[in-house]
Amino acid sequence: VEAPQFFGTLTPQSMAEVNLKYRRAVGAVMTANFLLFWAVPVAAMGQLWKLALQYPLRPLFKLMDQSRLLRAFAEKYIYAKPKYADFFAISLLVTLSAVANLAFVFWYQMSYGRLAWWVIYTHNFIWVGLGGRTMGAAYTLAHKEGHNAMMYKKPVRDTIGNFFEDGLGVFFGSVPGNFTTSHVHIHHKLNGGKGDTFYQWDLDRTSWSDLMLFQHRILLHMTGFSSLRYFKNAGKDKMAQKLKHGMFMYWVVYPLCIFAATRSLSFIFWIYLQPLFCMTYFLAFINFGFHAFIEFDENGKHVACVNSTCIIEGEDDYYGEDDHMAHHYATSVFYADLPAHQKSQIDEWRKHKASVFRKLSIVELSLFILLKEWDRLADVYVDFSDEKMSRDEIKAMLKARAERKEISSTEYIKSMEERKS
Repeated sequence: VEAPQFFGTLTPQSMAEVNLKYRRAVGAVMTANFLLFWAVPVAAMGQLWKLALQYPLRPLFKLMDQSRLLRAFAEKYIYAKPKYADFFAISLLVTLSAVANLAFVFWYQMSYGRLAWWVIYTHNFIWVGLGGRTMGAAYTLAHKEGHNAMMYKKPVRDTIGNFFEDGLGVFFGSVPGNFTTSHVHIHHKLNGGKGDTFYQWDLDRTSWSDLMLFQHRILLHMTGFSSLRYFKNAGKDKMAQKLKHGMFMYWVVYPLCIFAATRSLSFIFWIYLQPLFCMTYFLAFINFGFHAFIEFDENGKHVACVNSTCIIEGEDDYYGEDDHMAHHYATSVFYADLPAHQKSQIDEWRKHKASVFRKLSIVELSLFILLKEWDRLADVYVDFSDEKMSRDEIKAMLKARAERKEISSTEYIKSMEERKS
């Protein structure tokens, strides 16, 4: 007697469809979480900065950043090279803000045995920072540390290490070692190509539904699990061991320490895990802009100056992060030298009609692509070609490049599952 078929016959095609629905559901949950707990702080702090507070605060930060006393201290005791002292003022402000924020929520929890809703939302507003500058700078500084093992002086490296990647960074969703291992040895090695934990060219970058699939992919990256699997399959034992240690610290040691201090799983969820969820959504969103477009040359190879974007004259640039093109293909160029580097690339940009935009943020770029705002994108696109394209030609080109796929999601996921097994 045959067993009853409650769900019909599960064919490979139907299993693939179930897999995609599951991934989209995870992405939908991540999106709902962001909208409920993070969208208002991000939007409010962004507008407060943009419409009002940037005008009095930018000059004050400039004074602090150019302080001879602070720079002398940073150059003598913190950084291996004087140019890295450029990061000290923002590092100090982010640290002070985050420590004060954490001290407050820990005090409230230990005093009252719970976190009130207003405390959680206050924490989220401060965590985001004016103009998103606290969360943005915390990510950027961890990113810089991951790329440069010699950024700090030896005593700092030996005692504190990568403070924003491995220490304070855990309260900003950073698994210790994730930048040093996964970001450098997967994302940059593959430049966003197949196998990358950030791979997105099986997705339509103009599709909100496909953004849900990408949310699932980035969540696996943020937790460390997809990168660990990559290193194990590739035989990169040293990288796997380093990341495994970071994952053990993030998922076991830190939560146990926090629970020992607070006796609250709720506190761990709201203060420790929610930042990871927020950064997962945010990174998926902005990476839809960083690698939005795709073009191939006559040999079928990726055109580098198309598949990574460059924003010039952006107001929200963090030490060259807006030039994602240079970040991938000229990683050693220091942010202060980017204008000269960009001038050297103009012939290449002219030849391939590069993905270069002017005077917008990466958040706006991603949003305009998802909203299919081709007119607004045409307004900010920089056309270096000798025979200037018409507005309609620019719109058609950007649309085609943003919708183009290298492979279907079903085929790509299947190939990754086969590689895993």
